[in-house]
Amino acid sequence: MLLPITLALVPFLLGAPLAQAPAAPAREARRRSVSWAGQPLEVRIATGVRTVLVFAAPVQGKAVEVDRTRIQVVDTGERSIILEPLSEPRPGERWTLRVPWAEGRTPEAAEFALVAHPSEVDTELDIARLQVPAPACPAQAECAPCSAPSAADAIASGLIDKDGVQTLAFRPFKEAASGFESTAGVSYRASTWVLVDVEIIRPPRHLAWSPVGATLTSKTGEVRVRAIKIEPNKTSPERVRLFAEAEVPPPSAGLKFTLHLNGPAGAPSFSIPSVQLPPAKEVQP
Repeated sequence: MLLPITLALVPFLLGAPLAQAPAAPAREARRRSVSWAGQPLEVRIATGVRTVLVFAAPVQGKAVEVDRTRIQVVDTGERSIILEPLSEPRPGERWTLRVPWAEGRTPEAAEFALVAHPSEVDTELDIARLQVPAPACPAQAECAPCSAPSAADAIASGLIDKDGVQTLAFRPFKEAASGFESTAGVSYRASTWVLVDVEIIRPPRHLAWSPVGATLTSKTGEVRVRAIKIEPNKTSPERVRLFAEAEVPPPSAGLKFTLHLNGPAGAPSFSIPSVQLPPAKEVQP
């Protein structure tokens, strides 16, 4: 005697395909340049994907603070940390990563918020360090440590050596599509660093805009920007002065560069294609 076939088995016997859960969308691997200015930075992680954090200043890699039951610290270097998550934060959840700086400045450590993004994962994060304003001197008699660095300080620290500093002006630029502008700027070159000094004019709808990272690129190379500093204009809120310090480019990169300024999440970026660097000083025999 044949037993009745349950309705649940009918599609299977008729050859109908079984319903499958939709596959999770692939996440786009991203390499980003950001700047740490005292507030936690967001890092997008994913299970099975390694994330490399590259710092513009030395860090204490062995002293990294993170939940080791969730995050594996694969490797650490003088300026880099490699992470691989063993699991992922739930939507809206943020895991803390704390990386102490090596030079003992204040704040003494950079903090990061590890999150899971639905469509992106950070495979490399280049982290510049913005200058955090020093606290005001409590009394006139105690202001010696708070005084501005002198020319002697610059020479003693090696920022300026016997070869001095070469400078070169470059022309202003206006990006019609976004409305951002840059004034005429000045580039500086020493034996171990280059620096771009330029003022940005922001359109009215983006008066709160401030770059979170920067790169210098030419047709044949890229220079890592080690730090950026922002100075607001007290009389003109639409203007902000930008200082971008970078490594000395190799000779093959040339002298004509584009300064790419990365805007914060949801805000536009701005590129200045008119940056000219001074040539390296010729070594006298």
